[in-house]
Amino acid sequence: MNNRQQITSRGIAEKSGLETLSSVINFTGEYVNFGNAFSYQEKLNTDTDYATETATPHIGALLGSPPSIKNQWYRYHSSGSLYTNTSAPTSTTGGFFKFSAKKTGGLPSYSGMYQKLSLVTGKEYSVDIQTGYTANTGTLYFNTYTPANESYILTSTSSISFPSSTAGHLSILNSVFIAQNTNDIILIYATTTEGTEQVLSIQNISIQEKQEYLIPVYANDNYQVAHKVLSLAYKTNLI
Repeated sequence: MNNRQQITSRGIAEKSGLETLSSVINFTGEYVNFGNAFSYQEKLNTDTDYATETATPHIGALLGSPPSIKNQWYRYHSSGSLYTNTSAPTSTTGGFFKFSAKKTGGLPSYSGMYQKLSLVTGKEYSVDIQTGYTANTGTLYFNTYTPANESYILTSTSSISFPSSTAGHLSILNSVFIAQNTNDIILIYATTTEGTEQVLSIQNISIQEKQEYLIPVYANDNYQVAHKVLSLAYKTNLI
């Protein structure tokens, strides 16, 4: 069979590798549990809360109150002489996760929540956090951690600042991370440089897995009949 006989008259390749393929990327699934504040109602208020006093507050919380149950929220708040004391995040019937923050005497505060996920190592995940509008000032951080040597390593971080630029405007923190472990941990916390209490809020947290597909490319001829576009390697063989 010569090269010209390797496709049908309708452009269907009869030998693999002749088609031109296009990559299609899609994000699917949902890998964080209880990410919708409206659905979670006030349940967060009774979830485990840990007072962190160590020099590394976030890792200190993960070590002091490890997330032994997957896909369950755990909370923490700063305490002790190194930080300004604050409260752990809370949830409301109105559909918000609320984080308190304050800085006094040059000491910051941290109010956060974290969850151990079930992921696929090496896969890329997209994160969308929808904030609620607030006139308060501060920064909300999204971190990922992976367990290592009886501790945790920070593997990615992203942030969004408050207040929103326009009254009534809802912002979205969008980030991506690659799973380093099947049980990587996401951690969200708030802090501020303001000397009075600031309350930052979010409405929804979503994490989806990146899926990539290869599909044949088609083009219409002069008669508007669709044919597969053949690869450059095949065309070269015809010369």
